Amino acid sequence: MIGLITGSGFYELPDVVDRHQVRVGTDYGDVDLIKGQIGDTSVGFLARHGSDHSIPPQAINYRANIAALHKVGAEAVLATAVSGAIDPSLSPGQFVAISDFIDFTTGRPDTFFDGADGTVTHTDMSQPYSAKLRALILQAGASQDIDVVDGGVYCCTNGPRFETAAEIAMMSRAGGTLVGMTGYPEVALANELGMAYASIGVVSNPAAGLGLERLSADDLFAIVEDCSGPLHQLIAAVVAGWTSV
Repeated sequence: MIGLITGSGFYELPDVVDRHQVRVGTDYGDVDLIKGQIGDTSVGFLARHGSDHSIPPQAINYRANIAALHKVGAEAVLATAVSGAIDPSLSPGQFVAISDFIDFTTGRPDTFFDGADGTVTHTDMSQPYSAKLRALILQAGASQDIDVVDGGVYCCTNGPRFETAAEIAMMSRAGGTLVGMTGYPEVALANELGMAYASIGVVSNPAAGLGLERLSADDLFAIVEDCSGPLHQLIAAVVAGWTSV
């Protein structure tokens, strides 16, 4: 099984068939997710913000989501990350196979290893995004004639506000490529449970200070809607490729 987590603007995956909703109990809360199939592969699917986009990024129960996918048998997680482009060479509608992250969040419960069991555990993050899954994303893009940028550093902020121009300038100097509000701690939690994790960055806009207009959520969702078809194709092709690995 592979877990699928989608973000802003992507609340449905039409390629998932034989679907049924299940409520999964975890130590961190209950999670409603969809179990089904894409081709020959079992998938567990959830939308981070809920089906009605009612959960803001700082309030998402990241630990429960990852724990639930792990509990139902997902050995990997493929996620989407709607992002602003810090790299000015990226245009709205482009996809990026994210390769690293910088965490700018504060206050989020971001580990399963909180010391409650009396042990201290440190998880390696030198390659937080699965090389195997990233290769499948790139191969799927090539097979579907969908352009996917190979590699990018995702900067995660708390939200729900957008970033300032000064913050984006700092992230650019730090090596950031994309900025978003939901990719962390999801990636770290998956790694803590030994799950392969990869994320497809979906560029929705130039980051603050790099565009000529103020950011509007409605404008971002319009871009996301325009690229939903290619993204669904890409996800289905990656899932199909996972079965042959």
